[in-house]
Amino acid sequence: MSDHGAGPLLSEPEEAALIKDIAESLNEATDISEAMSAILPRLSRVLGLKTAWAFRYDPRRAAFVEVGASRLPPALAANNAEALKSSWCECQDRMVTGHLDTAVNIVRCSRLRDAEGDKEDLKFHASIPMKMNGRPLGILNVAADGAKVFTGPALDLLRAIGFHVAVTMDRAALVADMRRRNQQLESLASIARELTGITVRDQLLGRAAQLLAERLGYEGVGILEGSAVISRFIRAGRPESEYSYQDREAARLPEEHRYLLDDACSELTVPIPQSPLAIRVEGRSMGAFGPIDHDILGAFAWYLTSLLEHLALYQQALDTARWAERRQLAADLHDSVSQHLFSALLLTRTLRQRETEANAVLGERLESVIRDSQQEMRRLIEALRPEAAPLALELRHRLLRLKDVLGNQLSWDVADLSEEFPGAVNEAVLRILDEALQNTLKHAPGAAVHVTLKQSRTGVTLKISDAGPGFDTSATHRGGYGLVTMRERADAGGLRFRLTSRVGRGTHITVTIPEEAHGIE
Repeated sequence: MSDHGAGPLLSEPEEAALIKDIAESLNEATDISEAMSAILPRLSRVLGLKTAWAFRYDPRRAAFVEVGASRLPPALAANNAEALKSSWCECQDRMVTGHLDTAVNIVRCSRLRDAEGDKEDLKFHASIPMKMNGRPLGILNVAADGAKVFTGPALDLLRAIGFHVAVTMDRAALVADMRRRNQQLESLASIARELTGITVRDQLLGRAAQLLAERLGYEGVGILEGSAVISRFIRAGRPESEYSYQDREAARLPEEHRYLLDDACSELTVPIPQSPLAIRVEGRSMGAFGPIDHDILGAFAWYLTSLLEHLALYQQALDTARWAERRQLAADLHDSVSQHLFSALLLTRTLRQRETEANAVLGERLESVIRDSQQEMRRLIEALRPEAAPLALELRHRLLRLKDVLGNQLSWDVADLSEEFPGAVNEAVLRILDEALQNTLKHAPGAAVHVTLKQSRTGVTLKISDAGPGFDTSATHRGGYGLVTMRERADAGGLRFRLTSRVGRGTHITVTIPEEAHGIE
């Protein structure tokens, strides 16, 4: 389709000067559109070209993810160059399948053929594959109103210019990544400002998922606890037009790995440090997430850790304030109102001791009313006594703080309980946990520790297991001060305590809360 026997378009000095001029112009371009605008006027004078456009290829997504153009005909320029961004394309297909790895091919343009509107009589374009070190970067297309302009010398010239465009395209990709990272960092700052002040954990996590989707453009965002999705947000609409040259059905994640989107093809999960939570994002495109996404979400995960810690401290402060307020109110009722009622009761009894029948009847009635008031006052004081926080919540707070010291060495599985326990029971359990973990740090540094709290038909059980060296429980040191202290705390709280250990098999401490311990104060 080309005339390779035609004479040179330019003399060698002229061609060298043209390529130098184009290379200098491309050196100033920072995106593909600027590159097309730089080369088209110069090539128009030599080849009579009408328009130029280029695609940047992303092999992770098997898609052409960016387009730049200069002087497109109306049929291709309409709707923000929609005709260039979506649907199948013959030259793109050839590149992906490895049939466009020669320097230049002349193609009857399928996009011009199928586009609706004014095409300015354009039918043909030359396709130049852009590569660097064997890595495909994209395609440069230049169009004319006929195939006759694409002679052998013209294709040779385009091949030489294509190398410089490839360098520009590679640099433009780096610049685009930097811009995206900066935009996402700015978005993270705005998200941080909006999340500050939320004091309810579920609201915080739900709002965080929503803002990540809306501000960073993720299609599906969720917060996971293990394999359970505790908060999710699915962004409405579809991403910007993009046609992938991979089979989307075959690229879908396995069903058991699709937590957020029914048609997810890619995912990224980033743990939230010092917690059992993780941020999960899913996309409908293949290879939708790269190193930038991992870095951005990693930074946000650490910020969420800080917010969750502040929430825990805030809740702790509220609980302390409520406890102090309830204690003060109960004390005031006991010291003031109860004493007045007691004094009134004494006066009533004195009144009854007088001999008149009227006084006796009146005194008996007053005594009955005051006694009823005392009983009601006792109920109020009992209700105002500070309540112990749920044991599971206290355990999680304690373990989160210890996570700062033990890091990945510490893990836990703490189930919510259907019943609450008196403060003395909670205190005994927490003290035993502290003592056991201190023993682990002392005698088995670096060993993995796992804490389990579960409820069954037989009661509530706390188990603390470490993978340390263990010891012989029949040896004399089995009665060390730490173990004695734990047994004493268990006895004081009405708990059952059991320790098992073998040399080389770790140590396991089991604390059981029996039914009769529920009423201990």
